[in-house]
Amino acid sequence: MNYKITIGFLSLLVCLFFAGCSDYEEDFVFTGTVEEILVEEEILVVKEYSGRDESSRDGNVYDIPFENVEKYNIGQKLEITVFSNVDEDIWDLQHMKFDIKKVEN
Repeated sequence: MNYKITIGFLSLLVCLFFAGCSDYEEDFVFTGTVEEILVEEEILVVKEYSGRDESSRDGNVYDIPFENVEKYNIGQKLEITVFSNVDEDIWDLQHMKFDIKKVEN
């Protein structure tokens, strides 16, 4: 009987530990186009799409680290969700994670 209680308690502790470790929260979501692919650095350079004329050159440009950058193409539209584990409004890749989804044209 004590064995089942101990296993249950340890399972609960493990779940709480992993829940506490994932302190990344969604910061913002944006849609952008791939402007450049830096294969060796595994970086996508993405320009935020403002929804206006796509040929417009104004807009934020972000460097997004991502494995398997080869599966993306220049000009491809992406929806990027940015997660951060700091409260400050800074672009610090050591404190960020990204969820990248392809957007169908």
